[in-house]
Amino acid sequence: MKFLSQTPLIGILRGAETKSLEGAVEAAVEAGILTLEITLNRPEAFEQIALIKDRYGDQIQLGAGTVLTMEAAQKAIKAGAEFIVTPALVFEVMEYCRKISIPIFPGALTPSEILGAHLAGAEMVKVFPASSFGPSYLKSLRGPFPEIKLMPTGGVTLESVPEYFQAGANALGVGGELFKKEWMEHWNWDRINDTARKYVEAVKGAKK
Repeated sequence: MKFLSQTPLIGILRGAETKSLEGAVEAAVEAGILTLEITLNRPEAFEQIALIKDRYGDQIQLGAGTVLTMEAAQKAIKAGAEFIVTPALVFEVMEYCRKISIPIFPGALTPSEILGAHLAGAEMVKVFPASSFGPSYLKSLRGPFPEIKLMPTGGVTLESVPEYFQAGANALGVGGELFKKEWMEHWNWDRINDTARKYVEAVKGAKK
């Protein structure tokens, strides 16, 4: 995943109306966030994936999140999703993605779950909810799991970006802190764009 390797940050759009989602994606992409995830929390999420993929094509890498079944994964991939994210260990989805060589980012928290996700073929393990334990927990995980790729997600603030990378994060997932509900509702694209730029700068600074 070339864009994620260049800027290890996934922008997560959760439950947005289509018009709001279009504006938010444009603001984020202009700021340099080129790996985006649309969660399947709305009935029109598959159409949203198709819409954004059709508009941006290879300019971005687009994934589907909150994928709970193999059927949902199949529909999302058909719509244009290039990677799949689950909130927990959904083994039928993980196995399906592994078979068709689609990157899978399973959600996990405990050491047993993280190892299980890795052994099942995870591209990277989404450590969720990260804010419940913080960077110190991630650092502790690096003891037994120095080689497993980890992506803290959930409550990752601008201030905590360098702490997570210092603790051993390979990438970060950012949703509500970037696409704030009030900004989405009031089409405040400037705030999203400005915040996205700050996240990109913070990530690049932390990775130097």
